[in-house]
Amino acid sequence: MGKLYLTRSCLPARRASSPALYFVKFEHCFCLQILLSLSFLVPLSTGYRFMRLLLFSLLLCVGCGNHLPESLGPARKIIVLADSTDWQTLEDPLREIFETVIYTPQAERIYEIALGDVNFLKAHKHEQRKSLMVIAPLNANHPTAQFVKEILSPEVQQAILDGRAGVTWKKDVWAKDQTLYIVSGKNIETTVENLFMESDRLYSTLENAVDHSVRENVYSFGERKDVTQELAETYGWNVRVPFGYRILETYPNFVVLARDNPNRWLSVYWEDDVHPDQLTEDWVIQKRDDITGQWFGGDRIVLGEVTVRQTEFAGKLAVVLQGLWENEAEWKGGPFKSYAFVDVDLNRLFFIDIGLYSPNKKKAPILRRIDLVAKSFTIHRAFFQDK
Repeated sequence: MGKLYLTRSCLPARRASSPALYFVKFEHCFCLQILLSLSFLVPLSTGYRFMRLLLFSLLLCVGCGNHLPESLGPARKIIVLADSTDWQTLEDPLREIFETVIYTPQAERIYEIALGDVNFLKAHKHEQRKSLMVIAPLNANHPTAQFVKEILSPEVQQAILDGRAGVTWKKDVWAKDQTLYIVSGKNIETTVENLFMESDRLYSTLENAVDHSVRENVYSFGERKDVTQELAETYGWNVRVPFGYRILETYPNFVVLARDNPNRWLSVYWEDDVHPDQLTEDWVIQKRDDITGQWFGGDRIVLGEVTVRQTEFAGKLAVVLQGLWENEAEWKGGPFKSYAFVDVDLNRLFFIDIGLYSPNKKKAPILRRIDLVAKSFTIHRAFFQDK
């Protein structure tokens, strides 16, 4: 994929029969005087005058990259700058790719798509959004397509026309902790094709950006370093324990961290002499029911409401369960997520489980926050070597 470039080069302007298009990388820092002069290299025809003023205002925002404004809005909400005519074709694919649903048990969208207008880039502060996407075909003549052409280099535009590129993204363009996504193609049909072709990478990039934003918020009030250290010194593993969490229960091979309002937990169970081949789908589901049935008063997985997949966790291949738990005796339930893996060097199964009980409230954002704490799980091997 080609790199993103912004308007014109820092080289001195030169006159020509037609304006020469030079481009500068986003990550370079330029003095305001150069930016001012470069912005006026845009042709002064009526069709370009608005774009010149728009780009100039963006250049003022960029200034020297060390002084970017704070980004606005939740990272999970993607503002999509697209022409209204293109939107009729783009809306369904965009929602299909990004607006995945989790059942908690209510259906909750993990990410949200919202249409924006490039003509109101400044007025609606779209340029400061944490997640901003610009999508338009190169053969269009509307302002969004013109905007795409102005921020992509000629080389990248040619690669798009040749079918060698179509999607790219850049961090911290016009605001701190911002991710700008650009999707294009030679026409609207190839633009949609490029969107689907790169959907996995786009989604993964969004996931990482949202995780970064949420993680900073989770630990913004501090970390219970005393609890984090206690776990490491007592059990040989730990997680970064955010402020507000406490150790609720401890057993020889089971620890529960909890926080109230709403009721949420993170538990770690471990067991020796479990072979990795034992971690089949049915075995892991039954193991969770055994653990929660013993220590959580009969909690169990709701049959038919669980997905099973594999992922990397703490540097190991882990089985992931995600779904709904229920407790019939207490008439309770909610979402959960579990990671099960075997550390072959220690000959030990670790089973990390998170969940919450929060009736009549959105649960997906809270589950994500607990999940990020779980993903900080670390094994301290020196602890076991000293045993």
